[in-house]
Amino acid sequence: EWIDMEDIDNPNNDLRERGHKKGAATFARGEGLWFGDKELFIACTSGGLKQLGQIWRYIPSDFEGKEEEEKNFPGKIELFIEPNENNLLERCDNITISPWGHLFVCEDGSGEDYVKAITPNGEIYTIGRNALSFSETAGVCFSPDGSTMFLNIQAEGLTIAITGPWGNLKT
Repeated sequence: EWIDMEDIDNPNNDLRERGHKKGAATFARGEGLWFGDKELFIACTSGGLKQLGQIWRYIPSDFEGKEEEEKNFPGKIELFIEPNENNLLERCDNITISPWGHLFVCEDGSGEDYVKAITPNGEIYTIGRNALSFSETAGVCFSPDGSTMFLNIQAEGLTIAITGPWGNLKT
């Protein structure tokens, strides 16, 4: 259930503590959000047991925002993935959903940063890495027709476009 909060623009920066006292879930360094096919993914860069990141999935109620109906048919939040080994995924940051439904994740780790993808059933695979520098990648997204992935290399201020073929990733 949702919790109403007062004084949300408080200069004391204590909203998360006050929310937690009222029963709200807390997320560790939530940085990436993506609303896909009737589901919202939330990347928490330093979440998880080993602080290597977590990705949560929120599936809204069909009656989202309608208090009485939503109470009987609530939305659902679940831990989608928490890889506690940095060779799997390290400090997930920016995210997007590919046109074929895989979650693409930019890492914000120490050392080399990769772009990884996660299938709907939780299998992680590598798309590529930043071979230019140790700067993080960010802003991953796809062209409307799904043929081109765009990606930023943060420190250098570069945006790169990567074309497929993406067809073999669709399974």
